[in-house]
Amino acid sequence: MTDFLTRIRDIAMLLPGTAEQAGDGETRFLVEGAPFLRVNGTASAMHLCVADEGFEPHWSEVALGADSDWTLVEDRIARSWELVAPTELLEAGGR
Repeated sequence: MTDFLTRIRDIAMLLPGTAEQAGDGETRFLVEGAPFLRVNGTASAMHLCVADEGFEPHWSEVALGADSDWTLVEDRIARSWELVAPTELLEAGGR
């Protein structure tokens, strides 16, 4: 079985300014201290900071499984990062 947390970490840590923080049964990925991704302790689901056009960001859950579309997962993680990253990091090229 794939280690989902390792795969998620590999994706998240490619984004500029990303730091990892573990605790309270989850792993969080932050950019400049702001969380953009939370992964539960079993790494069977991840919570992303997402927003609809014109609305405040909120957390959305994405379930992970053996048949997960990792291209879509990578895109969702990058989009979540873009929603919370400061302008100077966005200009540095997040993806």
